[in-house]
Amino acid sequence: MDLYFAYLSTYSQKVLLALYEKDIPFTGHLVDLTSEEDRAEYRNIYPMGKVPLLIRDDGRLIPESSIIVEALELDFPQGPTLIPSNPEQARRVRFMDRMCDLYLNDPVVSLIFESWKPEAQRDAAMMAKASEKIGIMYRFMDDQLAESEYLGGGEFSLADCSAIPVLFYANSFAPFAECKNISRYWEQVSKRPA
Repeated sequence: MDLYFAYLSTYSQKVLLALYEKDIPFTGHLVDLTSEEDRAEYRNIYPMGKVPLLIRDDGRLIPESSIIVEALELDFPQGPTLIPSNPEQARRVRFMDRMCDLYLNDPVVSLIFESWKPEAQRDAAMMAKASEKIGIMYRFMDDQLAESEYLGGGEFSLADCSAIPVLFYANSFAPFAECKNISRYWEQVSKRPA
């Protein structure tokens, strides 16, 4: 199995966490998204040019991080169950995965990229909007984590694979120290070997 990924991609990191948590062997192919040559070569494999991309041993291409984790869960039952078999628990895990991707990851990444620009070139309105969305999501996550050990419930899951990479970056650009449940959760998940 081959995984095409980029280290700075939080979506790639989501899949890497799932692979490491489940101890699934794979061959990694780093795609340098800053290199036009690397991007062009990668588009020959996957025309959309997005990472991550899993290529199964049978040659089937599986794009999109959440879909990749779903496929891994079906094909590799070992390790933690990343998507529970109980339909209601599975719905909650998938919901929290989507919430992290859409309402935490996107504004955090936007804030990071905007912060890298010279101050005079930054879009202050966009940064304020991103910060507002992050604050809303922090409150939502903090409430969820008041009731459970992990983001999707009582066990480590896809939701955590989605949250951990973006929280790693968010802690530097939009610290969550005032959110006691997120802080407790972050301390706990940071100790996982994966």
